[in-house]
Amino acid sequence: MLSKTNIPTAGEVSEAIRTGRQSVVDTLDACLVRIADEDERHHAFKSVFVEDARRQAQVLDEELAAGRWRGPLHGMPVAIKDNIEIAGHAATAGSLSLKASTAAADASVIARLRDAGAIIIGQTHMVEFAFGGWGTNSAMGTPRNPLDPNHHRVPGGSSSGSAVAVAAGLVPLALGTDTGGSVRIPASMTGLAGFKPSWGVVPDDGLVTLCSRFDVIGPIGHTVADCWTLFDAMTAERGSKSRNLPSLDRPLRIGIADPIAYGSHSARVLTAFRETCNLLSRAGFTFEPFVFPVDVNEVLTRTACLIGHEAVREFGPTLAAAPEALDRGVHYRLSDAQRFTPADYEREWQIRAERCAGMEAAMAGFDAILFPTTPVLPPRLDEIIERAMPLGDLTRVVNYLDLCAMALPTFHTPEGLRHSLQIIGRKGSDDLIFALSAEIERHFADVTGDI
Repeated sequence: MLSKTNIPTAGEVSEAIRTGRQSVVDTLDACLVRIADEDERHHAFKSVFVEDARRQAQVLDEELAAGRWRGPLHGMPVAIKDNIEIAGHAATAGSLSLKASTAAADASVIARLRDAGAIIIGQTHMVEFAFGGWGTNSAMGTPRNPLDPNHHRVPGGSSSGSAVAVAAGLVPLALGTDTGGSVRIPASMTGLAGFKPSWGVVPDDGLVTLCSRFDVIGPIGHTVADCWTLFDAMTAERGSKSRNLPSLDRPLRIGIADPIAYGSHSARVLTAFRETCNLLSRAGFTFEPFVFPVDVNEVLTRTACLIGHEAVREFGPTLAAAPEALDRGVHYRLSDAQRFTPADYEREWQIRAERCAGMEAAMAGFDAILFPTTPVLPPRLDEIIERAMPLGDLTRVVNYLDLCAMALPTFHTPEGLRHSLQIIGRKGSDDLIFALSAEIERHFADVTGDI
């Protein structure tokens, strides 16, 4: 049976601050206490900016006392993945060996969050160089999935610490990055919402890149509305007013993609996906079959070249200089990617452009596609094969075909885990996907029964 969480959403935290039921200082202190008491177990944070955050909180309380409310992020503690630059701190991308200098200025997304009133509370652990999907990091430690109190299950990656920080209730919101699923995978694994924006919509300066034409910065939260508050602030120019979460204003044509035809699924995930679609059909949604113009093997093969070649170009010197200091899985993936030549890389971008055009044609008349987020439920850490990366089987297609997508929690499992639905839209339809995701989320609010 689905159970209500006692962890407040970002929306609930925001309303408590806005109405004066809770000060910004008290909100921050509650987060700092939870981090101090619980993060040794969860291992979500690489660093916590206690004094800086307290200074920010004091100023924001003074603004409220003077009648100034910046919007829904006013006084909101937000955790940041360790590959996004924050002034006065080094973004080491989850690495002990990467030579990273202290950032002289905030990345644009950080500056925009500060303008909106967010408190940047600290940096979260991640897969080294964002190059992996399990969420593991043998060099700096693997965050623990909060959904299982008895076993160390993988949190999903590469934005592992960001998702764990939110799922464990240490902070209301966090930023991750997504190259092949690295926001959506950990959101799926930890029972959260996570959004992969259209490429180019969110500024990416100040990001330690893995694959420059795939990388996007995206929000992780408990609800679609929580993710919207971050997305809206990140895409707003200085001085812009907060926008309300969009709502649907017309019937949509929605496709259902078959995981079996695509080539990657597990029986439990497939059952949950079918039950999700059946529930939504009974609620009044109408669906049509949809077929991707690529299959999983093609996507994985082609993205391996595109991501791998850029990873070697960016982090190959670190591999050569300090191979023993690297995460074991990342060491293997970087070494393997050295087989790709510049000619391979350029040819693959040309093929990718053709495949994107094919997807545009396939989606003609469709507003969105439903698909599972991950092909399996989160395994235990001692069960995984590090060199295999199945968690990206159903997410990489979104980055490869230049789309946007929301990962949304659906049914619980008897073990206390969550299934996840992926709501996919064409490039630039971010607002529409938020609106549809919020509507779908509403139908799971009071669902009972485990799958």
